[in-house]
Amino acid sequence: MRRLVFLAVMAPLLVACATTHQVVPRSTSCEKGSLWACNEWGEQLLQDGDRSQAETAFSKACDGGSTRGCLALGRLRMADGNLAGAEAPFVTVYETDSEEGALALADLYDARGGEAHARAAARLRREAPALDKPAFDFAMQYRVGAWRPTADLALNIQPMAFLERRLNIGSNLAYTSRGISEFNGFVGYQHFVNAWVVPYGRLMMGTATRASRDPGFNVGAEVGTRLALGYFGHVNVAAGMSRASGNYMSVGVGLNGLFVLLMLLHAP
Repeated sequence: MRRLVFLAVMAPLLVACATTHQVVPRSTSCEKGSLWACNEWGEQLLQDGDRSQAETAFSKACDGGSTRGCLALGRLRMADGNLAGAEAPFVTVYETDSEEGALALADLYDARGGEAHARAAARLRREAPALDKPAFDFAMQYRVGAWRPTADLALNIQPMAFLERRLNIGSNLAYTSRGISEFNGFVGYQHFVNAWVVPYGRLMMGTATRASRDPGFNVGAEVGTRLALGYFGHVNVAAGMSRASGNYMSVGVGLNGLFVLLMLLHAP
């Protein structure tokens, strides 16, 4: 009996909930400014074969600042043969330092054909994996196997103007328990296997102090690989040698230089 009474009381409430909390259609949410809904609606319209309305949905998402919407809009227009209309949304994504945007724009230029477009496409593909990396970073490494356990602090400068970040310059300071052991300038080259894996090499030249194993003029070299973490920085492993420290292996982490400067400015 108690169960019957409970069901009698709850049934109207359940019906009320089902009728009052209806799912708002994605098209309505899109019209109200939901960029996510516009993208989802556009994808559904594509599946339903309504390419015209899908373009409208993606265009609204793109106009609202959705890179996902801009990519979808550009690809839809490109697939429909509207190469001129596809360029603007692809450029919008590319200007956010997006690898995906750069590659999409390169595909568009290839589709247009011609020597000038081929050169532009090749430049974009070269830029693509380096776009979202910091222009400069500070890196801390710990060297093992050296003359003494050594820490290394480096400033690495790599703007896009330096061969799309392939070329880099900077300076590093190494120190042991006895004090600063070496101070160098360096020049290096790095190769972007992809946006994540970046092998590099550098040549170092500077001064070895009395805290080093061989004071005086210092020269050295280092090769390694970075695991790039976008704007944030990187982690890396390396092997190297210098007159001041001898042969060594190192592990380290680098942080976007802007983040470091902001932290220093806000330090008490």
